[in-house]
Amino acid sequence: MKRHLNTLFVTTQGAYLAKEGETVVVKVEGEVKLTIPVHTLGGIVCFGQVSCSPYLMGFCAEKEVAISFLTETGDFLAKVQGPVSGNVLLRREQYRS
Repeated sequence: MKRHLNTLFVTTQGAYLAKEGETVVVKVEGEVKLTIPVHTLGGIVCFGQVSCSPYLMGFCAEKEVAISFLTETGDFLAKVQGPVSGNVLLRREQYRS
């Protein structure tokens, strides 16, 4: 299956992201606003007061979908990402060279 690597931007304040099966569900005031399959996502960006369930964070980490949290004005706060392969010491030496 082709992976499009789309990015989901959530800007609605008070939104809640949860996992239902293999999909990401965006709820606002308990009402489902969007359901999207996780295999079509490359990342999720949450602006302001947007919450995510821990199950969704773990699921996205497994599926290599990064979740970033920013302030309402776009200042970076945090990023949830699964394990990254690579050797930091090797990259540091390559940079020095």
